[in-house]
Amino acid sequence: MKLPIPKGRRAILAIGLPLGLAAAGGFLFMQMSAAPSVPLKIPDPTQGQLGPMLALDDKVINLTTTTPGGYKYAKVGVTIELRPTAASFYDLHGTDRTKEETLELAKHTEDLPLLIDAVGGVVSAHDSSTLTTPDGRATLKTELLAAARKILGSDEVIDVFFTDLVMQ
Repeated sequence: MKLPIPKGRRAILAIGLPLGLAAAGGFLFMQMSAAPSVPLKIPDPTQGQLGPMLALDDKVINLTTTTPGGYKYAKVGVTIELRPTAASFYDLHGTDRTKEETLELAKHTEDLPLLIDAVGGVVSAHDSSTLTTPDGRATLKTELLAAARKILGSDEVIDVFFTDLVMQ
């Protein structure tokens, strides 16, 4: 058995329901059409400034070789300069900078295996005769920079530095 709805409540439903839906639709429209908030881009460091430095462990990598049975390898150490989350990072010194750098680097702990694997993949595609030339090292650095940016994001990585590069 259905209970009848009193006339006063019918009027409230008849008017309130469309008004409520219109208000919700208007709110949704305003939220969807609002300009997206884009975070400010942190600038590149100026002369004498450096971003947080993510040092990867040195790695011994087998190189491509053209001689059968011949083995060549490279010992490679790479450090990746990251873009800080705030431009004020560049003004920090001493323990304040050390604390902030520790926080910045902790954000990339999960990315370390991917970065180490990328270094191995990029370096192993080269041979020792290429890597002993200045152009070969420059090419390797460019490829490592591209690999790091692919993993961490192109805005996150500023530069890549060799801390060690020895061929055997």
